[in-house]
Amino acid sequence: MRKTGFLILLTSLLGLMMSHQSQAANAVLLGWNNLGMHCMDSRYAEFAILPPYNTIEAQLIVGGKLMKASTVPNAADYTLSYQAIVDPVSGVMNSTSSGKSDWETYAPTLFPVLKTFNPAYTADMGLAGCNMPGIDSPYVLNTAQPMSFQPANSPENTYQAEGVPITPTDDQGNKNTYPLMRLVARDANNAVVAQTDIVLPVSDEMSCKTCHAANTNDKAKPAGGWISDANLEREYRLNILKLHDDTEFAEHAALYNEALAAKGLDPAGLYAAATTDQDPAMPGVQVKPMLCAACHSSEALGAPSFSGANGTVPALTQSVHSTHATVTAPGSSLTLDSSDNRAACYDCHPGSKTRCLRGAMGSAVAADGSMEMQCQSCHGNMSKVGDSHRTGWLEEPTCQSCHTGTATNNNGKIRYSSVFNNPLTYDSQRVAVNPTFATNADTPAAGLSLYRFSKGHGGLQCSACHGSTHAEFPSSHQNDNIRNEQLQGHAGVTVECKTCHTAGVPNTTNGGPHGLHPIDQSWVGRHGDAVERSGTAGCKGCHGSDLRGTELSRVQGDRSFNVESLGTVKFYRGGTVGCYSCHRGPNSESMNTAAYPITADVSASTAAGTPVNLTLPVTGTGVTMRILKQPQHGTVGLNNAVATYFPEEGFSGTDSFLFAGYDGAKNTVTSTGNKGAVPATATITVNAACSYSLQPGSQAAANSAGSFSATLTTGANCAWQLQSDAAWLSVMSPTSGSGPATIQYNVAVNPALNTRIGNLTVLGGSNQNAAQLAVTQAAGTDGDGDGVVDAVDNCTALANATQLDSNGDHFGNLCDADLNNDCKTNSLDLGLFKSVYGNAAGNADLKAAADMNGDGNVNSLDLGLFKRIYGKAPGPSAQATCP
Repeated sequence: MRKTGFLILLTSLLGLMMSHQSQAANAVLLGWNNLGMHCMDSRYAEFAILPPYNTIEAQLIVGGKLMKASTVPNAADYTLSYQAIVDPVSGVMNSTSSGKSDWETYAPTLFPVLKTFNPAYTADMGLAGCNMPGIDSPYVLNTAQPMSFQPANSPENTYQAEGVPITPTDDQGNKNTYPLMRLVARDANNAVVAQTDIVLPVSDEMSCKTCHAANTNDKAKPAGGWISDANLEREYRLNILKLHDDTEFAEHAALYNEALAAKGLDPAGLYAAATTDQDPAMPGVQVKPMLCAACHSSEALGAPSFSGANGTVPALTQSVHSTHATVTAPGSSLTLDSSDNRAACYDCHPGSKTRCLRGAMGSAVAADGSMEMQCQSCHGNMSKVGDSHRTGWLEEPTCQSCHTGTATNNNGKIRYSSVFNNPLTYDSQRVAVNPTFATNADTPAAGLSLYRFSKGHGGLQCSACHGSTHAEFPSSHQNDNIRNEQLQGHAGVTVECKTCHTAGVPNTTNGGPHGLHPIDQSWVGRHGDAVERSGTAGCKGCHGSDLRGTELSRVQGDRSFNVESLGTVKFYRGGTVGCYSCHRGPNSESMNTAAYPITADVSASTAAGTPVNLTLPVTGTGVTMRILKQPQHGTVGLNNAVATYFPEEGFSGTDSFLFAGYDGAKNTVTSTGNKGAVPATATITVNAACSYSLQPGSQAAANSAGSFSATLTTGANCAWQLQSDAAWLSVMSPTSGSGPATIQYNVAVNPALNTRIGNLTVLGGSNQNAAQLAVTQAAGTDGDGDGVVDAVDNCTALANATQLDSNGDHFGNLCDADLNNDCKTNSLDLGLFKSVYGNAAGNADLKAAADMNGDGNVNSLDLGLFKRIYGKAPGPSAQATCP
């Protein structure tokens, strides 16, 4: 891929300079992407689900009025364009799609209309006529592309660029799923009146390889066996096509044959079409990929399902989601339908890397550190998404199913974390009792109520202020927030009146979005008069029945007000505002001079992958703590005043989050007298993942008992425990600790005639097999062949597995001719033997000891055994007292 040329680099630099210039004083441009994420296939040679197709929408406000066809001036008096700009982190733009995927090669086959209207199709040409800025000279030029005005088509009164074929690869070949475009509005004299920078989110991460790559999930294996290919992306696609053929020929043969014939595909099926058929548009190329939406209806592409004499093919969303609902999730015993978190969706949809669910709702964190709102919270489980009666992309949840009303009129809570009355069964969506935050009914068509087509304050689209679906302001991805930071100075919802009302903030008490009053200094001076005229009833909708503040009265950006005798009063973003924040209550004109609750910065350290608790310090009573900003490399769950930081997998370094509290009157401060200037910061040092090693890593041991040592090497603060998996292998010291250590361990006698292996395992943090030492102990020897190993055999000279030790000296009788226990076998012992020979009367213990074969008699048999050992030392025995 060619590097960016001089001209495009020059354009980039000029663009950066322009971003710091002020817009026309009386115009503002609000732009957004119509979806929070546009998916495209990473490969098109076998089949295609979605083409590169990204849509930009924007609304222009001039002189405080939204530009429409009927306004004066009107939308026709202005032109809008889009152009690539550099990413603030990488310093690289995405101006062209040329050479970045195989889309250009197969697009004419997947969309035959392209061959009719433009035989010279290139990757920078959009399917709907909206092109990439580099179309004239890829990697050299960055030419502004025009947008068109839509006065009536949903969404109405917007400038649009539909189907821009952007890919998730920048102009230097790096992956970037959130590339930026600059929208520019010009007047009839071609003078720039407004501009804004927005994200065109795009991902090719959607994948099926977890189950459909060769040798993964046997239930997904084609009847003829797995198809293997050196290219993994091709491999799983071929397995899908083969499995699709197997299933359709077996279950819907007549309809399948009819569809194949109607689409001009190989009667042998899609696998044959993708591997052996020659596409007339590409002579010599033996492949004819298939567009899934050619048979399965998809609202994303506006295509109906194939219908013939033998039936109708199900919609794509039904076929995919309902079919996979019963599939067991990879690495789990649960079906995908049973899963209640986004991991199940991210197996196929962009997630593990792209993290497309990144908006204010998708970024909310539960007390246990998990994401509080999952895909299922809004969309339900797989079977609900794949319901045959559902129209994909259009029958979606409404805002009001969670945001049920004001603080004084709602369904029991101001907001919920699931649209369903029963989040466990996904039975029915909640019907709001109050329409304050409702989407428009019958939009974009009868029976539908879609956020991305709804409008509100002043005719502005909901997305114009709140952002795209799945990426509502503020987003966890910085590029999404650039637009609002440019327009209003902070990443929160577009809430500053002066952003659009450039000529002056309207004098109103409830005429703003959702009944909002102005939120600048002017309201500080006027709100008292408004209360005197109308009372506090209108305030309670956001500030609560006790007027102490609710989540609806939290500030979206840092605020600074001049409040009478209190002087400058500041609120940090996320701080709560109520009557008691400044006054001594709603009926008092006296200032509230009570002390602020005080908190302080905190810090902690932890090992990579290991959560850590932090107690958030605070003075005062009745203070409710909140996390104001989540960390960049993890999540924080909060339980009362204890925050638990969960580092993301693989992260090490320094991370931080912001926190604060509210006591029903005042927000916490970090020092006395700062009046809400800044929240507190928690800083976490995540130490690099601890590594552990045991040296030697293996140890050979004799069959006898023995002691050994090993060296444990690890970081100074790395905690560990040692665990043995064998009773005969025991750690003597230490059994646990932190940092490097010398380990002492023992092995017991091997009583078996076979080799045995035991393992010492280091358990380090979340790593339950951080290091291991394998001890291999030799098999015991059996010199006399009696089946008892020598190490525990009281008599290795003679075979007798059951030794009688009559005199209790720990030498079995067969090997113990030392009858007087003087550690010698001599004439004295012989004399004693003779004294009891032939069962003669005498010492009973001596008689038992002389019974060398244990048959109850002292006779010639015992004498024969005695003679064999006479003159030899007794034993052997580990318990012997003889030297």
